[in-house]
Amino acid sequence: MSAPVRRRVPGLRRLLLILLALVVVGALAAAAYFSPVLSARDVSVTGATNAPADQVAKVVEPLKGRPLLQITPGQRDAYAAQVIAVSPWIDRATVTVSYPSTLVVEVTEREVVAYAQRPAGTVLVDAKGVPFIKVGEPPILTPKLTVDDPKSDDPATTASIAVLKSLPPDLHGQVVEIGADSPANVRFVLRDKRVVYWGDASRADAKTAALRMVLTRPGKEFTVINPDMPTTR
Repeated sequence: MSAPVRRRVPGLRRLLLILLALVVVGALAAAAYFSPVLSARDVSVTGATNAPADQVAKVVEPLKGRPLLQITPGQRDAYAAQVIAVSPWIDRATVTVSYPSTLVVEVTEREVVAYAQRPAGTVLVDAKGVPFIKVGEPPILTPKLTVDDPKSDDPATTASIAVLKSLPPDLHGQVVEIGADSPANVRFVLRDKRVVYWGDASRADAKTAALRMVLTRPGKEFTVINPDMPTTR
């Protein structure tokens, strides 16, 4: 009788190869997780113009030397919150990792749209209506915000800022003062002391077109509350 023929088991070989691959991948992942080669050694700060970049970088110093894979999203968020506390100029911040060895801190600073006079002095107001920092002098060409209580949840503040941001650059650059006693009654003053009564923040494009037309006429006060019937006085 002839000897029995052994049958190959391709499925077993495939399984062994898969297990070997998993072992290799696991070993590489473990090496990367603990490897000092992929640890945080450098800090890159972006977006910090008015905020002190060196102080921002110091916030994440405790993460230096730690393998990047061990820095969890929760830890990055916690350090980002500490970055925001560094300066009133900082509106938002994120902390991310960039391989092989860099911590990246991205700062978004507040956009200054106006300044306001408060009992304590002059404060800058951001695009959300937040008075965020006291200054000696406001930046050049920054309009004054005249509302009773400038703050982010004040309707007169938010309406005034909405109108200001809706103006095209050539008109925006002429505004020296803007304010309202209600969201429906925004008015602003131009550099040549002409006064514009704008009304609420609606129909900005139509009001802009009407204002351009009436500004060609003599007068000191211009009303575009109803852009279909602008008036001059």
